[in-house]
Amino acid sequence: MSRFRSAVFSLALLAPLAQAAIPVTLYKSPSCGCCEEYVKYLNANGFQVKTINSNDMNRIKQEKHIGNLGSCHTSVIGGYAVEGHVPVAAIRKLLQDKPKLVGVSAPGMPANSPGMGAMRPGTLKIYAIERDVKASPALFSIE
Repeated sequence: MSRFRSAVFSLALLAPLAQAAIPVTLYKSPSCGCCEEYVKYLNANGFQVKTINSNDMNRIKQEKHIGNLGSCHTSVIGGYAVEGHVPVAAIRKLLQDKPKLVGVSAPGMPANSPGMGAMRPGTLKIYAIERDVKASPALFSIE
């Protein structure tokens, strides 16, 4: 094998190692099973999740300014709140675009979201968590 091919081959093997996992802090109830499934989903998609169990999720949602877009768990990723079972595509869009938002939410516990069963692409509405609370939340993306 030529030196050039050898170098390209070596770089191809090392490329995945160069991409560091994106750190996540996820707050959840100690007894929530769907939250554990979401943690597995994030870990399998390039995130490194630190889980913090809490018996006072309402306090955490107030601290993170979730408002009426709550779900079962709250994550902090890249300085943003990510509420509920938000797909990684929406999280990556949030981190890339860097909008002036508190974060994003998949409110409630939608059955078609990661960690909650079979995902159906194009059916999950992700909402923007605005700095100023509005009567009707703005749509961030459809995943």
